[in-house]
Amino acid sequence: MRIAVDLDGVLADTMVTFCRILNERHSTQFTVDSFIHWNAWDIAHITKDEFFRTLDEAWFDWRTIPPTEENLGEKVARLKNFGEVNIVTGRSEATVPHANSWLQQHHIPYHKFVRTVSTRSKVKLNYDLYIDDSAELMSLIASRLDSNGILYSQPWNRNAGNMPRIFRIERWDQIPEVLQKIASP
Repeated sequence: MRIAVDLDGVLADTMVTFCRILNERHSTQFTVDSFIHWNAWDIAHITKDEFFRTLDEAWFDWRTIPPTEENLGEKVARLKNFGEVNIVTGRSEATVPHANSWLQQHHIPYHKFVRTVSTRSKVKLNYDLYIDDSAELMSLIASRLDSNGILYSQPWNRNAGNMPRIFRIERWDQIPEVLQKIASP
C-alpha cells in the first residue's frame, strides 16, 4: 500500500505557532479551536496571502511547532507494516528544509518527502491511502474508486459529512485498526 501522510495539522500542529504569530502581530486572541472552517483567513480577518505567509513564518520558527500528539514517531512507524509511507504536503518550497528538520527532530519515519502545489493536486498522485486534515481532499478521494482516506479530526473539518471510503479518526492510535479494515475488506 502507498500511504500519503499530510504534514500540517496531521503531524505538525502548525496552527499553534501560527496563532502565536498572528496574535502578536494583530493583538488578537486566536487559538487553534478558533478556526472552525478551512478558510482560516476569513476567521482571522486577514488576506489569504497573509495567511500563507504567516504559515511560512511558523515553519521558519519550526522548533516551536509541536507535534499533534505525543510519541508521534512511534505511531507513524506502525504504518510501515502496511506499506510505503510518504510525507505529502503543500508546503512552500522555502519551508521544505525546515519541515525536514522538524520531521527529523520528532523522529518521524518516512520513505519520501513529496511537495505538491496544492492540497487538491495530492489526489493526482494516486496513493492508495491519504491521511489528511482536508475535508476537500477527502471529498475528492471519495469520488474515486481506487483510494481511501483517513480524515484526521481538526476544528476546521468537524462539519465534514460521511463519505464513502473515508474514515474519521481523533488520534493516531486509531489508524492501525482502520488500515486492518482497508487491507481485509
